[in-house]
Amino acid sequence: MQSSGERHVMPREVPSIEKQETYVSPVQTGDDATQTLLKSFLIFMLPVLMDCVLQSIASTIGNVYIGRLLGAEDLAAASTFYPLLLILVSCGVGLGSGAGVLVGQLWGAGHPERARAMASAAVAVSIVLGGIVAIGGQWAVGPMLRLFSVPANITDHAAQYCRVFLAGTPALILVVTVAITLRGAGDNIRPLVMMGLQIVVSLVVTPILLKTSLGLSGAAVAAILGWVLALLLAGIWLKQSGHELAPGLGMLRELVPKRQVLWSVIRLGFPAMVEVATQGLAEIVLVGRINGFGSEMTAAYGLFTQTLTYIEYPGMAVGITVSVMCSHAIGARNPQRAREILRIGFLVGLLMTGALAAIVMLIPETVSLLFTSNPHVIALASHAFRAVMGSAVLLSLGGVLGSAMRASGDSVAPMGIMLGCIAFVELPAGYMFAHYYGAWGVWFGYTASFSAVFLSSVAYWALRWRHRPLVPVQ
Repeated sequence: MQSSGERHVMPREVPSIEKQETYVSPVQTGDDATQTLLKSFLIFMLPVLMDCVLQSIASTIGNVYIGRLLGAEDLAAASTFYPLLLILVSCGVGLGSGAGVLVGQLWGAGHPERARAMASAAVAVSIVLGGIVAIGGQWAVGPMLRLFSVPANITDHAAQYCRVFLAGTPALILVVTVAITLRGAGDNIRPLVMMGLQIVVSLVVTPILLKTSLGLSGAAVAAILGWVLALLLAGIWLKQSGHELAPGLGMLRELVPKRQVLWSVIRLGFPAMVEVATQGLAEIVLVGRINGFGSEMTAAYGLFTQTLTYIEYPGMAVGITVSVMCSHAIGARNPQRAREILRIGFLVGLLMTGALAAIVMLIPETVSLLFTSNPHVIALASHAFRAVMGSAVLLSLGGVLGSAMRASGDSVAPMGIMLGCIAFVELPAGYMFAHYYGAWGVWFGYTASFSAVFLSSVAYWALRWRHRPLVPVQ
């Protein structure tokens, strides 16, 4: 229950999604209500989708610059960092997801001050965790590259690039956490502008630094600069608008969170962190196998993962929208609305990711030519696109179901599904197909795993989640 001292008025600058949406009168038909909700869903999703696309573009720009200005070996060296990057991002995603659900439910219920305490706890943990990784990671680079079985001809460049990138971990984790938390409060504009600033920095600064003595490490420096500037922009903007989540003395005092607040964030965020981190660990294992086929296969893997993001990010945009709108509906104690949001999100995700996957599968060589002119790398990447992109649609749809589950406070089931599919499907299948079919077969581990995630998520939704009561997390 809310005490008499807490305010019930939502901030004017960024109201709850529930407040933004058009009121659905009791006399509206079911179709009218669905159309109104679909409109609200698409309006909120569009900036999120633009944000996700810009993330892909920012990363693509860096890889294109590296591949064109430095060559295939440096592109392969940068690609070796992708699994570790996924683990680092998982820290921000996990903390942000836990805080985002709690912030969203409290925002939907009209408790912005309590939401700020949750956001402050996530920021504090992000700073501490990022610092630990930045410092400890400098000594772990050598063993990590040996674990990856990185080819000898790219080891030195890869090590230097990894060390610089790891130094910027606190900014990376914090910028991901801040963006997800702001969306939990119904703000999908500031995260978009933050990403826009990052891509401008990447577009302008990366080619300049690549041509200096920094070489490949210049791409990492440009990325770190973009994260820092984005955080400064968000902080100043929130402060000037008087937003409840703006940095200030109140948030500074809450950086040492109460035990109950900290536990709530960790309880919901830790499973999401483990889920994404496990994907990164699985990538590390598979990259070791991929690197064993030579630097051209490593470069093809870089093209594959980069292109895969264009399929995954639209699904992520739908998942983020489902998570925010469901958490607001659950906070407002409207479970029927939350279930309808999931249905709409699933259909929108199917249309968007299906269309993009079809394009990549139809013109794989053309897509590969955007990154490199090496014919062998193009052939390897094109085969990967044809083998995996269809199942990537299923992975995105499974992610939409998982987003609704987390919005209700059920973060353990999505984690369990992902861990099980990686341990018992992706890794065994990837190694088995690679053993029998060589470089061409390693990609089928992804196809098997992505399909298993979708089928398992649907089974859990049908047997358990759709029958459970949707009430706010206590």
